[in-house]
Amino acid sequence: MSERIIIETRRRQEANTDPMRRCYNGAYAKSEIVWTAWETLEFVDKDKASTRLKFWKELNDYAVSERGPSAKKEFRIVEATC
Repeated sequence: MSERIIIETRRRQEANTDPMRRCYNGAYAKSEIVWTAWETLEFVDKDKASTRLKFWKELNDYAVSERGPSAKKEFRIVEATC
C-alpha cells in the first residue's frame, strides 16, 4: 500500500475587527483580511500528490482570473500521520 498524503487548503476571509462588533447591512465598520485555518481538501497516494497539488493550484489560478483576488487560496502537502 502506498503512503497517503493530505492536500490542505486555506482561504482569505474578512474578519470584523471593530471593538464594538458593528455591522451595517453586512458591511463591517472596521475589518481586515485574514487567512482561515488549514482544512483537508483530499487524501492522495504519495506518487500522485504533486500532480494533484498542481491541479488544485491551476484551478485556483483560473478562479482568481475570473472572480478576482478574493478567490485566492493557498495549498500545501502534509504527510498523513494515521
